[in-house]
Amino acid sequence: MNVSMLVVVTILLLVFLCSLPSFFRWQKRQKELKEKVLSNLSGRSERLLFSLEMVSDRYLTKDTRIFLIEYLLFCIAPLKKVGYQSDIVEKQEDLIRWLTDLKLGNHTLNKDRVGSQAELEQIHNALQSMVREARNISDSFGVSRALIRHHVVLIRYAHDLAYRDLLVRQARYDLENDKKNRALEKYRTALSVMERNGSVNSSKREKVRLQNMIQDVENLLFAKKNKAELESK
Repeated sequence: MNVSMLVVVTILLLVFLCSLPSFFRWQKRQKELKEKVLSNLSGRSERLLFSLEMVSDRYLTKDTRIFLIEYLLFCIAPLKKVGYQSDIVEKQEDLIRWLTDLKLGNHTLNKDRVGSQAELEQIHNALQSMVREARNISDSFGVSRALIRHHVVLIRYAHDLAYRDLLVRQARYDLENDKKNRALEKYRTALSVMERNGSVNSSKREKVRLQNMIQDVENLLFAKKNKAELESK
């Protein structure tokens, strides 16, 4: 080997040795970044599952629940592929069974309704979490943006439906305590909430029910007013 070749080899060796620390730092950063991405995906999946388990079938339609569970399983797949250890990965089989039961109609419906302001806030938080996750669904999931928007509309409707249920509950309590005007105000508020969801078919049924409730209370108030006028004569 001549001198010039030896110099070139020496220089290349020195460059290689000098670049090793940078390479190892880059490799470490890539590993940390990958871990962060996986941790974030796992955390988001956990929150989505928590929300799905919290919201009853009264508020979340079967199709939307199926859509979100399928997306959840889509998120779990890359975690399991790389051997990531987390609670959500361990629940994959349970989610598959849940999804199968829903599609076959074997799922036991839970139609629980909001019964307090605290429950309403919990349901609202869960639904808002679903909306955020749905908006972040990547194109790789393989569904159209139109379909995603459709489910977002239904989740937002669930938000208003829960509020409607609490208002109706409170109105019935007012009626039991002979506070008809307060009850009427709550029924009317509930109706206005439903009216802003005209694109959702089930809202029409809720509007008719509320209109009937309002009519019943107005009849009671009218009868009470007539009775008072007759007694004053």
